[in-house]
Amino acid sequence: MANTFRSLFGRYDNNAFISFSISRSKNSVETDPFIPLIIVSLGVLLTASSGSWDISNHLLHRPETFFSPPHAGLYSGVVLVLFGSLMTYRYHRRSSKMSDINNRRSLPTYLRLLLVGIVMLISAGPLDFAWHTAFGLDGLLSPPHAVLTMGIVLCSIGAFLGLISKNNYYGRMRTKTNMGTMANAVNHFTVELKNTSPNDIRTCNKRSSLYIIISITAIWITASGIIHMVSLPFSDTDFFKFNPNPILAGLIATLCFPFLVSFILFTSWKITRKFGVLSASGMIFIFINLVTTILPNENLVPTIPFYLLNVIPIVMIDVLLSLPALRISSSVSLLRTRKKIVEVLAGIVLGLTFFMLYFPLITHTYNEVSSNLQPVWPSVTASIYFGILDEMYPLLVVSSMAAGILGVAVSLKLTAQTLHDIH
Repeated sequence: MANTFRSLFGRYDNNAFISFSISRSKNSVETDPFIPLIIVSLGVLLTASSGSWDISNHLLHRPETFFSPPHAGLYSGVVLVLFGSLMTYRYHRRSSKMSDINNRRSLPTYLRLLLVGIVMLISAGPLDFAWHTAFGLDGLLSPPHAVLTMGIVLCSIGAFLGLISKNNYYGRMRTKTNMGTMANAVNHFTVELKNTSPNDIRTCNKRSSLYIIISITAIWITASGIIHMVSLPFSDTDFFKFNPNPILAGLIATLCFPFLVSFILFTSWKITRKFGVLSASGMIFIFINLVTTILPNENLVPTIPFYLLNVIPIVMIDVLLSLPALRISSSVSLLRTRKKIVEVLAGIVLGLTFFMLYFPLITHTYNEVSSNLQPVWPSVTASIYFGILDEMYPLLVVSSMAAGILGVAVSLKLTAQTLHDIH
């Protein structure tokens, strides 16, 4: 290594070599650029999952305290989001010092989203306190909750875009030996040599897939929270009647949920093109919903086998999209036709799963427009849901398929817009 360094300058310079060694030691403990962003995504997952758990506890009329487990999870998640976002900003400031002035004029898009999201998160706390002080208990849809949820959504999107941009950048850098940066400051040289082995490449590829799974599932959970917020009838209080119109709420759920399921899962596959990423994303969502909305209600425990059936169509589409036969054809036109058919089929199947994936909370939305409107008590949630499933789901098939296909089409459009050029 010493000879390599010295040969770069064509002479033996012990002082420069010492500077290089110190720089290497310092770089070895520098923050991995992916870690702060994945901390943000994990914090988002914890916050959103805890919010879902808190809704379940409210429905079960369980005593609520400031330090109840769902609240503790929510606060911890927000702290993680704040910490990861600040680390990301700090890393960007440090790395930008090594860039030319043009790269320092504006923050990249993902970081701007993170910072705006953080401002909204910080603002939501005092706003929520003031709202409770003035009006007592609030419902699911209230200004403080809306600010908090939108802040979490922006943070989840920012973390995802940041991971995508950095993954693509370092993916290109891993393909060759690269001398990253050479700077002359006070007669000292900082030289970073990057030489990646095949094992390192495989490890990085596995990590990048895991990062995509975590970050895109975080977007899924938070976006679902927004849809629930404007469709569930949990927002009326003594001072405000924020419950959405039942027909409008049903329409929002019918169009947005299948679109979101299809868009998220197809995007997870489209970005990585690896079998297992789509399935893992779906399974994490299923697990979180199972733990936060089904298990807390002992009356819903017998429905767990039914809910786990959601894994089947998700894995089936993952297998179908990943079949090698879809990439082998003697005719380019035939290959394109096969791809289009599979993509449409993926949108149809994934869109149709929404009514089962969002059990049991979706029961409350569609009960409001059911011909047999009745109170959805915890003990009868399952029976009401299956009644609605028989009554209404056949009427939602066509719209679910259309929304699912639209989700795939939008995913194809967005992923085609050179994600590696995100700034």
